Amino acid sequence: MFQKFCCISIFLLSVTALIHETESSTEQVCQRTQVLVLGAGIAGIAAAKALSENGVEDFIIVEYNEEIGGRCHHTSFGEDRNGDPYTVELGANWIQGTVTKNGPENPIWTLAREHNLRTHPSNGSSLLTYDPTGQVNYVDKLTEFDTYYSRVENDNRRSFTTGESQQLLNLKGFEDVDLRSALSEAGYSPKNDPQAHTAEWYKMDYEYAQPPELSSRARTLASYNSTFRHFSPTSHFSLDPRGFNTIIHGLASTYLTPSDPRLHLSTIVRNITYTPSNVTIHNTDGSCTMASHAITTFSLGVLKSPFVTFTPPLPTWKTSSIAKMSMGTYTKIFMQFPRDRIFWNTFTEFFLYASSHMRGYYPLFQSLSHVDFLPGSAILIATVTSPFSSIIESQPLETTKSQVLDVLREMFGVENVPEPTAFMLPKWGELEWAKGSFSNWPPGFTGWGRMWWAGEHTSREWYGYLHGAFDEGSSVGVRVAKLMYNGQC
Repeated sequence: MFQKFCCISIFLLSVTALIHETESSTEQVCQRTQVLVLGAGIAGIAAAKALSENGVEDFIIVEYNEEIGGRCHHTSFGEDRNGDPYTVELGANWIQGTVTKNGPENPIWTLAREHNLRTHPSNGSSLLTYDPTGQVNYVDKLTEFDTYYSRVENDNRRSFTTGESQQLLNLKGFEDVDLRSALSEAGYSPKNDPQAHTAEWYKMDYEYAQPPELSSRARTLASYNSTFRHFSPTSHFSLDPRGFNTIIHGLASTYLTPSDPRLHLSTIVRNITYTPSNVTIHNTDGSCTMASHAITTFSLGVLKSPFVTFTPPLPTWKTSSIAKMSMGTYTKIFMQFPRDRIFWNTFTEFFLYASSHMRGYYPLFQSLSHVDFLPGSAILIATVTSPFSSIIESQPLETTKSQVLDVLREMFGVENVPEPTAFMLPKWGELEWAKGSFSNWPPGFTGWGRMWWAGEHTSREWYGYLHGAFDEGSSVGVRVAKLMYNGQC
């Protein structure tokens, strides 16, 4: 997907357009700037920082919401013993892969250390298993899945060496299969076993927000390994009352002043018009901004929706690539119970439920009341993923609440599970500025060429991860700065 231009380049979706100094005539008087950065999630903030560090100060960051952070977003929930609310993360919550001894360090972990973010290691092995009859030990199903998954990894590793893996993945015509097929070829078949299906969900869907049949074997393994084997196998869970996006605010503060006029919050872009000489955004409030260059960091879900239009329409090869990528939804359901009625083991982090009703039906509960997290908070988080997330988001909250309580009462006993004192869930798929949680690379998609879209969905190595979005934003910002000053990528 690489293509270089000497004087005029169009980068759509991460670098929307490189332009000459000339401007096309327009009847409306628009604000002018050198570079537009569309979106103030971590990719946009990282891109603008890279511009600033490379001598480009004439830029404007445009953000839909009233604060920066994007899908790294928290809210207040429930209350502690003093009546004060807890802070919970609606979106991104983990730093996945930190650092091993003197090895490379995850840039998100670096930011977390710089800004004293409160975190704690998350232990996926701190787990109890359940089905509709109550607590049942089927940890062996998890071990069995790991065995077959290792075979898939070994088969994939034999397909190419680590050094050539990314080059082969970028080749048009590279043969890929979905993870369901790869697991089947390795001998794994959960058949009609709810426990096996739930073990598979925990190992696959919980990480990628979609089932194995929708995930690329080659891309998934490359992304996972380059995170947990390149950095470290450790994941840290953010517990900071300031919110996980503290690190994004900290990053922005290195080049933006308080009330910086270059940061346009609560500004909704509806159209991006590009020509060989400029790019102009038109907003819902009637305003417009014209620039010589633009970097868009909208989520893949937004790019797949009609929320933002392009004039002229994007080339077919670009829209085809967008259509082929998939956007997963990862829904966290928060509930707080009376503190004197905590009914689960607070020394255990996760509780896995194998439904006989359907795969992925309220399969996982995480305890924030864990002794190492928010002890005494009496908060549980249920997690569901695509496709069940779509059902959850479209039904009444009371229906979801009733279903969740039915599951918990099967797990822990009807008499032990009271009504929650607080209950809430975000609907990422319905938010027009997000349209989902994070991207997933489907089987067979190679993205021939390079489109330079900035965001987690453009990262070949770390798609779906926060550090992927950071890396892509930084990389694109550097490229735009170089193009402005010497016309080279």
